[in-house]
Amino acid sequence: MNANDHPSDTIASDFTLLEGLFQLTVTGHTEDWEFERLNNAVYERLLSNYAQEEVGSVQLSKTLMAG
Repeated sequence: MNANDHPSDTIASDFTLLEGLFQLTVTGHTEDWEFERLNNAVYERLLSNYAQEEVGSVQLSKTLMAG
């Protein structure tokens, strides 16, 4: 998040990404470039937010999740 982002803008942006990904999935357009772009954006945001979080007793890392 940069200095110009507001938390509500980030939440709206996250919602828009997920909604777009959902709509493409529902309509079966999972092979399109737009699906790939949205999927990568969502994945990168998840990695940046949760890559160092512990899940149970397992420490997640970017190398573990990249495989």
